[in-house]
Amino acid sequence: MERHVNIPELLAPAGSREAFEAAIAAGADAVYLSGTRFGARAYAANFEDMALQTAIQDAHSRGIRVYVTVNTLVSDEELKKVAEYLIFLYTIGVDAILVQDHGVLSLARYLVPALPLHASTQMTIHSVEGVRYAAEHGISRVVLARELPIDEVREINSVAKGLNVGIELFAHGALCMGYSGQCLLSSVIGGRSGNRGTCAQPCRRKYMPVIGVIDRYGRVIQQKKAEDEEWRYLLSPQDLATYEHLSEMRDSAALKIEGRMKSPEYVAIVTSLYRKALDLVLEGRFTPDPEALLSAAFAFNRGFTQGHLFGAKGQEFVSEDRPDNQGIRFGTVLWYDRVRSEAVIGDLSSPLPERGDGIVFSKEGEEDVGCEIRSKIRVDGGRIRVKIAHTVKNGMEASINKRGSVEQAASTIISSYPRGGGRKVPIALSVSMDEEHLKIDGRLTGPRGDLITVTARSVSPMVEAKTRPLTVEVITDLLTRTGETHFEAVIEEMQYPGTLFLPIQEITGLRREILSDAATALIRSCEPEPEEAATAEERLRVYLKRDQHSAERRSDPPSIAVYADSIEQVKGAIAGGCDRIYYEPTYAVATCGRRARYTWDEWQQKVLADLAEVYSLSHGKNILCFWKFPEITRRQFLDHALPLLKDAASIGIAGVMVGGVGVAEAVRQHVPEMAIAGSSALNSTNHAALEEIGATFVSSALSKEISRAELQGISIRGSEMIEFFVQGSVPAMITNHCLAYGRHPCPSGEGRRLVAIMDQTGRSFPVRVDGECQTIIGNAVETCLIDHLPEILDSGVAILGIELRGRTEEYASIICRAYRSALSGGDIDTLKDEIRSVSWGGITTGPFLSGGAR
Repeated sequence: MERHVNIPELLAPAGSREAFEAAIAAGADAVYLSGTRFGARAYAANFEDMALQTAIQDAHSRGIRVYVTVNTLVSDEELKKVAEYLIFLYTIGVDAILVQDHGVLSLARYLVPALPLHASTQMTIHSVEGVRYAAEHGISRVVLARELPIDEVREINSVAKGLNVGIELFAHGALCMGYSGQCLLSSVIGGRSGNRGTCAQPCRRKYMPVIGVIDRYGRVIQQKKAEDEEWRYLLSPQDLATYEHLSEMRDSAALKIEGRMKSPEYVAIVTSLYRKALDLVLEGRFTPDPEALLSAAFAFNRGFTQGHLFGAKGQEFVSEDRPDNQGIRFGTVLWYDRVRSEAVIGDLSSPLPERGDGIVFSKEGEEDVGCEIRSKIRVDGGRIRVKIAHTVKNGMEASINKRGSVEQAASTIISSYPRGGGRKVPIALSVSMDEEHLKIDGRLTGPRGDLITVTARSVSPMVEAKTRPLTVEVITDLLTRTGETHFEAVIEEMQYPGTLFLPIQEITGLRREILSDAATALIRSCEPEPEEAATAEERLRVYLKRDQHSAERRSDPPSIAVYADSIEQVKGAIAGGCDRIYYEPTYAVATCGRRARYTWDEWQQKVLADLAEVYSLSHGKNILCFWKFPEITRRQFLDHALPLLKDAASIGIAGVMVGGVGVAEAVRQHVPEMAIAGSSALNSTNHAALEEIGATFVSSALSKEISRAELQGISIRGSEMIEFFVQGSVPAMITNHCLAYGRHPCPSGEGRRLVAIMDQTGRSFPVRVDGECQTIIGNAVETCLIDHLPEILDSGVAILGIELRGRTEEYASIICRAYRSALSGGDIDTLKDEIRSVSWGGITTGPFLSGGAR
């Protein structure tokens, strides 16, 4: 009776009621969706509370699970609303919630411990250590970062199974250029944060690579545009399509289709494709069918990539020509016949358009022109003619952007929902006699795997047949005619003598009753018992009565902490009066052939030599030195960095700074006494998050998206070492995609290199590479909060963070000296002007005064 025990759960998106029905009708095992609050797709239609409850009941009645996203970062002010929302979701029977915020994670465990928790991809879990942390903190499933290759996924999955944690992978749909949860690009450009569900998708805009050198302060001196380079969609990934590799992904707990902003037709077609394929995987008969994948391309595509999961790099990953639906190209306009109002198209490729298709003509710098094919297409001399009233230009690409047969298939799927379309719920029926009455017992498995039983009994007693008895065959036939329901009935046991009579309408009535009761039982099986709901409500009342602490300004002076990736920056920062150094070595064991190549032994020696020099420069100056790990630390890095920790400590390094709780646990396991600082990559935006992770870290850096009001609302205690970012170019995106790959000098090099990317407003976003060979794109304007230090310190902040990476010794000295002077009563206007004069792109207060990222 179990379904899909040997293949992953197929998880489909539902951004609207129509898409919800399409997902179920197409064969999804589960759907993920969002209410109108705290979901990472704020611009989808989403579900109001009553609509959400109805959808969950409808899904459960069909044996389908529903996961609700509560995966945005929240402020302290919002925590009470989150708490109330969690209780609501629990009481209506949600099967799990997806979370990003560590504070929400902590709150959910306290309020609704029985509600399963899934770590959203926004939590950026990308390692075995991260999965271990998840398991220890009550998470039952992890949606892994999409940047991981399949071999690392397998390693993580093998460990996760032993921890009873399911691994969920993205299988199809739109990709983010940056690591989810770590991308602030939309936030820094326009205040719309992906971490708040309002990303404006600046990665789908045009940019130009800036090739040049840097000046004495680390600012770009553009020498010229890259050769043969035009404005391109440099940050726009193709759509993920892992269809061909499903057999390699079958050990995962779930495969997710992205698309809460997509149409119901898209959801229907893509879900159906993967449903059929996974069923064939289960049967051992799956062979990828290019024609089948073509249906998904007709539904929507930006080009298909196998993603980082299966090794896509460079042009295999991005779609630089256009950021939206590309359709399927089939030819190029040779000329336009004005007499016949026809486009003559050559350079043909399959598939060609059919009657009922929509096609589009496109060319860089020209507006798209579309039309519908109303007659059969005939090929003549390697050319076809298409009737179109609007003139099209020579050289325009012709693509099919709507296939009539695919749209009809989608319509058929969607319309089947009211008639029981989608996965059938098996129900095993046992027929017996209860005294003189016919009794039907039903047994089925609920959405969460629990056994459910239902019983129906005939109203009338059975009597001896006078002429034609009711046979076993007739009863079997009548009870298994489930027709346009979402059940599939089988007779498991028959204890009936075969000589009695009961009106046919009573048998069909028993069937309707047993199936109706089964649907109701499926719904009830997912809802908490009244006493369990009452207990959760009581916990909520206790939580809402908690006293709010006031922020406490520290009595000791604040520390100035710098983020550096060169010895020169360290020298400048020390000369300027810093108190802390987070030093991140940026050389790597490169595989692309464009960076300095080290063996791992050489890398280890160089890391220790640099850390020793950093400590030597700071020795005797009361400066704490930390080894800064990259925000995203992969397996190979950890395997070679962790063994160096004791040597680093013996040199005099005070500790390490990490951007993930899993990495912190790995450090602690190797050197329990090592101090660990938490970076802003932890995305702490409320005090509950700080409390959740606080025991792990000697200091914690707050999110770079926090406003003044939100900072004040966190109510930092005097005993907490909290860091707040005050100066520099915000690292706005961490991406596994190499912008220089195969075309430009690496950003990590010396001299002329890829220094930045420029948008069409003329803003240049600095580009650098970290110690994991990940590309870091910074904000085009520097944050500067030197005139807001009193408010920041009044909020209890102990450490002021300054970004120096990618800059020079002179810049480091000027900036640190300015903040040291400001803390000593220096003239703020003068200091601010000095900072502005050396800044990259000018200065801004960012989210601090604008009300925070929204």
